[in-house]
Amino acid sequence: MSLIGLVKNLLNLQKKLDPCILPSQGLFYKDDFEIWIKKADVEDIVEYEYNYIKDNLGVVIHKVKQLVENNLILSYGYSFDDIKSIDIIFLFLEIVKFTKGESIKLSYVDEDTGHDDIIEFGHNNFNYFNIDDSLMKYYDESTQQFDINGYRYSLPSIGVENSLTNFLISKADDPNANKYNNYFYDFTYFLGDKTQLSFDEIDNLIQIFNYDIEKSELDKVNKIMKTFIPIQSYSLTKNGRVIEISSKIDLEKIWK
Repeated sequence: MSLIGLVKNLLNLQKKLDPCILPSQGLFYKDDFEIWIKKADVEDIVEYEYNYIKDNLGVVIHKVKQLVENNLILSYGYSFDDIKSIDIIFLFLEIVKFTKGESIKLSYVDEDTGHDDIIEFGHNNFNYFNIDDSLMKYYDESTQQFDINGYRYSLPSIGVENSLTNFLISKADDPNANKYNNYFYDFTYFLGDKTQLSFDEIDNLIQIFNYDIEKSELDKVNKIMKTFIPIQSYSLTKNGRVIEISSKIDLEKIWK
């Protein structure tokens, strides 16, 4: 770390995060990947809240990504595009907590008592996907991927997700645009550490995974995807009970 970075840490202006506390559990990042967050400034928050349209998923996702990108510091050689998509909301909430200097408390109904209760968002009670020995035996530390039945599973990066989003936007005026709603896009989970896709590459992957692949092979892919479904969920645990939080976080008023 540079002298400037060290001083910023001492002044509590930035905070280092262990990749292992992210939903991806650090499994899909290289060993030299390091990550810091910094406090969002007033301009960031104003930009986030300006023209916030809570019913427009595209707008909300863009604002979340933008704020995270502006307040993220990565080790040399890495960029925002390297971040795994599943980790973005977690990083956003960590930045909110760090900026405000207070925890994020979520209300929920305790199923045992029927009364309202409070739970704090954080890695101490995050419900991480349990990757046990039966699954870890497929993990290749040299590539940070799970090698299962000839397919290498990884989590898509935000760069790949953005590439696919831009591709689909470009097809909006296509006379046959509706066909893009029905394609299989989970090929993004089998691209290793790629951080960008060209439109030609996406077209080629669509062709392979939607037309060229044999059903038996697609069944293998779907089985792998099903195995890792729990890693896509954001939930917390309290007193042995799992509490879903997706509908409990008010992203519109998160800075209030």
